[in-house]
Amino acid sequence: MRLPWLIAALILAALLATLQHVALAESLYWHYPWFDTLMHFLGGLTAASFIVGVLHKHRAQVFLAGMVGVAVGWEVFEFIIGTQREANFVFDTALDLLMDTLGMATVYLIARYTLWRSA
Repeated sequence: MRLPWLIAALILAALLATLQHVALAESLYWHYPWFDTLMHFLGGLTAASFIVGVLHKHRAQVFLAGMVGVAVGWEVFEFIIGTQREANFVFDTALDLLMDTLGMATVYLIARYTLWRSA
């Protein structure tokens, strides 16, 4: 395990939890439509940091499978719990998945060119 990556994931998770708590208390998702986009990007950063922390070596396929599972799993979870749907649900879901992917790709590139540079 890579302790710095796990600590980064923990800090990002704490930031996400805090922002979620404030967002729900202050109705930020309804006042600022872009807030959900930011949260999905941060969620991608968080999940990817955790996966990098538990992978012992560079395994792009394992990383990708984990990230797809997290991103799609989260969208299914949102659907199951009945979160409010945008007028254009398909576009909103696609944007959420794009932002998850951008967050995950950011972490992957950082890991690939630092921690996994010799792989």
